[in-house]
Amino acid sequence: MSEAINAKGSVQDWIPKDPGKKPPRYVPKHMATIRLEQKSNKQAWKTMGPAKLELPSPSNYLKKNFLKQLLPLHVPPNPIKRAVIQTADAHKQLLQSAGLIPKYIVKKDYGEIPKYLQQRREAEQQVRDDQEKLEKLKQATRQVSEEERNAALEGLKKKWHEVHREYQGLPFILYTPSQKGRKVHMEEQLTELEKHIRLLEKFKTIYISDADAGGSP
Repeated sequence: MSEAINAKGSVQDWIPKDPGKKPPRYVPKHMATIRLEQKSNKQAWKTMGPAKLELPSPSNYLKKNFLKQLLPLHVPPNPIKRAVIQTADAHKQLLQSAGLIPKYIVKKDYGEIPKYLQQRREAEQQVRDDQEKLEKLKQATRQVSEEERNAALEGLKKKWHEVHREYQGLPFILYTPSQKGRKVHMEEQLTELEKHIRLLEKFKTIYISDADAGGSP
């Protein structure tokens, strides 16, 4: 039975080495030519693209007004300028500048009522309506005489004293809702009577309508 040989390490250990010498570096044969070519290309490609592009041909362009030259020449006719003789020495003036041509008929608002006239009509109509209302109001009202005013004033004061006397007769503490409601009603009556009394005392001339005159006092 043969004995097995156990080799330690790797295959590289079996290769003889010379630690004193290094293998020579590889240098291309045409190194000078390569460097010269790289330098020339580097100078040309410093921009985002090639520095030199093919220029367009002078024949590949659209001439100015090329389409207009193909279309037929259109010359508008010269309009006839009509004039009018105004004086004995044959002084002429164009109809348009003399105001003899109705140019106003071509306006957008031709035939419509101007705004200032519409506003004036509305203002006049408002004045007429106010006058009619005032006349109707005068016809439906009449002036209260001095005797009627004094009688009404005395009646209001008498009514105020009666309500005030009843108001003072209320108990100091109100227990029921009816008592509280009566107190509120009396306070409203006193306020309304005081308002009418001040009105009659302040104004000497008073007008009332026929409906108010025929109503209950």
